Amino acid sequence: MFRFLIRFLPGGVTLAAALALVLGFGSPELKETVATAYPWVVFAAALFMGVFFHRSRVVVGVLALSVTAGVASTGAGGVTALHFLGGLTALLLGLSSLLRDCGVFSTAGLLQLGAVLVPGFFGGLFLAVAPQDMAVFLAAMPFPGALSLWSGLPQPVFLTLALALPGSLGVALFRGGAVDRGLFWTLLLLALALSFSHDAAAVAIFLMGGGLTLGLSVVETSHAMAYRDDLTGLPARRALTRDMEGLGGTYSVAMVDVDHFKRFNDRHGHDVGDQVLRMVAGRLAQAPGGGRAFRYGGEEFTLIFPGKTRQEVVPLLDVVREDVANSTFTLRSWRRPRKKPVNPGAWKSPGAGQPRGLSVTVSIGVADSTGKDPSPEAVLKRADEALYRAKKGGRNRVAR
Repeated sequence: MFRFLIRFLPGGVTLAAALALVLGFGSPELKETVATAYPWVVFAAALFMGVFFHRSRVVVGVLALSVTAGVASTGAGGVTALHFLGGLTALLLGLSSLLRDCGVFSTAGLLQLGAVLVPGFFGGLFLAVAPQDMAVFLAAMPFPGALSLWSGLPQPVFLTLALALPGSLGVALFRGGAVDRGLFWTLLLLALALSFSHDAAAVAIFLMGGGLTLGLSVVETSHAMAYRDDLTGLPARRALTRDMEGLGGTYSVAMVDVDHFKRFNDRHGHDVGDQVLRMVAGRLAQAPGGGRAFRYGGEEFTLIFPGKTRQEVVPLLDVVREDVANSTFTLRSWRRPRKKPVNPGAWKSPGAGQPRGLSVTVSIGVADSTGKDPSPEAVLKRADEALYRAKKGGRNRVAR
C-alpha cells in the first residue's frame, strides 16, 4: 500500500492543491496573489536544483514551462500562442520521459537543452511571422472532431497530450524514478493549464505546480541517493543510523556477513560478486517477523527487529540463513550468446560440461536491547561481536 501511495507524491498532492485553489477553495485574493507572485520563484528554484544536481530533464521541463508561463502572463499571441507553446511543451516533456538525466553541461545535456531552445526559437518566430498560419494549423482536424472537442483543446494539442501522457505514465511505472513520476504529473498539470486557457491566473497556478513538482522530484531523488544503496536497493547505512536513533524499548539487531565473499570476487569477478550481494539483499528484504534490512557496507548487512528479543529472533534468522544457503548461482560460459540461439548446442565447445552452480552462505550475529547498555551503538557492537563468533565457529550459522 505504501509503495502504491508513494506514486502520488508529491505530484498528486501538488495537482490537488492547485486544482482546489483554482476552483475556489480559498479567497480570490489568494488565487491572484499565488498566480502573480510565486510562479517565477518556483521556476527559478527548480531550475537551480536541476542544474546543481545534474538533472537535465528537470531543466528542460522547467525552461519549457517558464516560456509557456511567460506567454500566458503577457497575453502575447492570445490563446493561440498558449495552445501552440503548450503543445510543444507537452511534446518535450513526453520525449524527456524517455531519456535519462545527465549533467546539464555535458554533451547529452546540451543536446537536451537544444531540444528546448531550438524549437522554442523557431516556434516563437512562427508565431510572430505567421500567426494566421499557426491558427490554421491548430484548427486542423485529421481525426473526427468528437475525439477532441470535449476537451476544449485544438486537436493537434489534444493528440500530443494523448500520446505523451500514456507514454510518460508507462515510463514512470516501469522505472519508478522520482523525476519520471514528476514528468508525468507535470504533463497532467500542463493539460489542466491548457484546459483553463481563458483564465490567466489558473494557467499560472497549474504551470507553477508543474515547476514545483519537478523541483520536488529533485529533492526526492537526492534523498533516495543519500539513503538507499544503488546496488542492492536496500536502505543504506545512513538510513540505518537514522532508524536506530528512533528505536526504543525492546528490539534486536542482527549483523549479516556473506561467507568467503572475497573468494567470489577473486575467482569469478566483481560482476558475480555483485550478483551475490543482490541475491542476499533480496532474501534479507523478505525476512520474516517484520525485520527491516539495510546494506551496512561491503558484504555486510543489518537487520532490525523492533519489539523482539534475540530469543524470538534467532529462529527467524535461521529461516533467512537457510533461504540464502538453498539459493544457488549458475555460472555460464563466457561464450554464451546474449540471445537464445536456434541451435542451443551450436555455441558450446566439444566436451563442455554443464554450467557450474555456486552456493552462498551467510553468518549472522544477533544482540538485543535487554542487556546492560540498551543504546543502539552498544547493541550494534554486541551484534558485531556475535557475528565474529559465528565466523570463528565455522560460518553459516547464527550466534548470539
